[in-house]
Amino acid sequence: MNPKTGDILAMASYPDYDLNTPYTPNEVLAKTYDSLSSQEKSEALYKMWSNKSVAETYEPGSTFKLITTAVALEENITTTDKANDFYCKSYEIVADRRINCSSSTGHGYQTLRKALMNSCNPAFIQLGQRIGATTLYKYYNAFGLFDSTNSGLYGEQTGLFHNLDNVGEVELATMSFGQRINITPLQLITAVSCIANDGILMKPRIVKEITNTDTSTVTEVPVTQVRQVISKQTAEQIKDMMESVTTDGTGRNGAVSRIFSRR
Repeated sequence: MNPKTGDILAMASYPDYDLNTPYTPNEVLAKTYDSLSSQEKSEALYKMWSNKSVAETYEPGSTFKLITTAVALEENITTTDKANDFYCKSYEIVADRRINCSSSTGHGYQTLRKALMNSCNPAFIQLGQRIGATTLYKYYNAFGLFDSTNSGLYGEQTGLFHNLDNVGEVELATMSFGQRINITPLQLITAVSCIANDGILMKPRIVKEITNTDTSTVTEVPVTQVRQVISKQTAEQIKDMMESVTTDGTGRNGAVSRIFSRR
């Protein structure tokens, strides 16, 4: 997605299928297709044809920590580099559950920046507890996670969240790092692009313009701003921490070269 316009620059689903022969099962479906009933074959084909980026939801996992971070900074719950702000001993006990971190030895004391760099579950559990479910849900709504993005794509789904009244200690803990909630990939990239766009949420634009081949008239689909979700200052802070993740954190393998040019 282009964060400034909401333009979808690339979107793909796999396993895919041959558009020229849509009723031919792809290589994955072909393994079981002949054993299915007629009804099951129809359902399997519909699923094969679906655009998984909008028609299927999933647990976003640690990518969702950006949303929790955004809420914490916007609400002045903490700052990016407050020393000893969180403590990780490799797990967190929440109610009757032990929720582990990816580190078997723990990360010790951390700032929010370090917690994001380490993708530390206990730190984000602690952060979620400070924020509270009501405030988190207010921002989930602002980021558009309770509704479809109105992309216009067939079969688009909405996020799946617990009813706020049913959010207990465990639910609050797990959703703080992106588990036991479901959203679509398109919802996630739209929310993250909001951070990249100085806190302004954009409507995804699948088609930029439509040309009438009879009259050569071109109709442009407008760029649509939805709302300001977080401040530009908060967005800048998060982007700075996101860069730290790729230079010194768990996202090092995803780092890209910076190219500087002089005018």
